[in-house]
Amino acid sequence: MLESIGIGPHEERIYEELVAGPAADERELADRTGLAEPDVEQALAQLAHRGLVVVRPEQQHRLHAAPPDITLRLMALQRLDDLHKAQLAIAQLSQRYQRSGTPGGGTEPVEVVEGATAIAERYGQLQRNARREIQSLVAAPVIAVPPTANAGQQDALRAGVRYRVVYERTTLEGDGQPTPLLLDEWAALGEEMRVAIEVPFKGSIFDEEVVLVVLRHLPPGAAAKALVVHTPALVEALCWVFRRVWESAVPVPTALATPADGPLAPDDRRLLSLLLAGYTDQAIATQVGVSMRTIQRRVQRLLVLAGVQTRIQLGWQAARRRWI
Repeated sequence: MLESIGIGPHEERIYEELVAGPAADERELADRTGLAEPDVEQALAQLAHRGLVVVRPEQQHRLHAAPPDITLRLMALQRLDDLHKAQLAIAQLSQRYQRSGTPGGGTEPVEVVEGATAIAERYGQLQRNARREIQSLVAAPVIAVPPTANAGQQDALRAGVRYRVVYERTTLEGDGQPTPLLLDEWAALGEEMRVAIEVPFKGSIFDEEVVLVVLRHLPPGAAAKALVVHTPALVEALCWVFRRVWESAVPVPTALATPADGPLAPDDRRLLSLLLAGYTDQAIATQVGVSMRTIQRRVQRLLVLAGVQTRIQLGWQAARRRWI
């Protein structure tokens, strides 16, 4: 869960253990976590550098977790600020090229492709040229290629190209969106799919070398437009955005396990009840008998199911939908 703010799996495991209780030394943490001592030492060094571990040599249990509220919140805010800057850069780029005139021919740092047919053709070409991986952020509305007509994706999957796709929650609801049967077909071919409450842009990244961004907010009646980005610095920024969204998204089978307006499983109802009663994640984890990370993942899944971003909104939606 903390990978999205730059904390690795070993660091998170060690920090969770120290939150549960201090440790005498690296060997004790290795025994408690099952990690090798060199991995524990490296993780502790990183955590100390981030201000998440406090060493108190005068005490028998000298390794303590620093309070998470301030440090982790600051790290999360920094990531959000970086993401916001990337979104602003995308918006400024879009405005600049909407004013720039005629589309390019494929060799410019950024091409402008105009019209749904032209976008579909360029998208298909980029899919056929991909050799290693295609990463996509899918958001409504459908502009150029309906899900059922995306033959290029099926061909690329069959050719062994890795596909990672994050669907905005609303894209899995309503007419014209991917059906469960179609999602099952793509999954069988190898697509790795997740769901996010929202995505920052609509488009695809091809081999982390070129990015197709479909403009979503155009004046009424304007022709569909897309940008094909070749500039390495911009491609790198957009790849960073995709990774952050991917890390925080929920796998599709989990997100779709419960209908948006249907009843929750008993375990989820109990989790919601504890959340609304004011229990902390750690207290819930202790009471339920699972790790705090598991609780945080289950809460994130409930946020996606409800189509909300905060726990306060989750409580309101849970009451409205009679989940509890």
